[in-house]
Amino acid sequence: MAKEKIIQLVEPAEFGKQTFTEVTVTRKLKYLRGHALRITSDGKGSGGVDMDFATLIDLAAKMVGQPAAMIEELSEDDQAVLIQEARDFLLKHLGGGSQE
Repeated sequence: MAKEKIIQLVEPAEFGKQTFTEVTVTRKLKYLRGHALRITSDGKGSGGVDMDFATLIDLAAKMVGQPAAMIEELSEDDQAVLIQEARDFLLKHLGGGSQE
């Protein structure tokens, strides 16, 4: 069963004929298909994950069931929350993200 979380937006956002005051974030593994991450290493045991910003926007859009253009209409604070949700979802499956 997919995990869902309702996020109240800081500022209402209009997209098309709808006004959004909240979004429901749904975490489904199938949303990760088609998204690539690059793991980097310095050869000394330290490394990082290279995530493309567009990947996070696209994944956040899938997670709220709206096109990426809707995410772009949100306030910067609301965008940041959804991008963090997408980032945590990706990293959780690599062993480094938030479990919420």
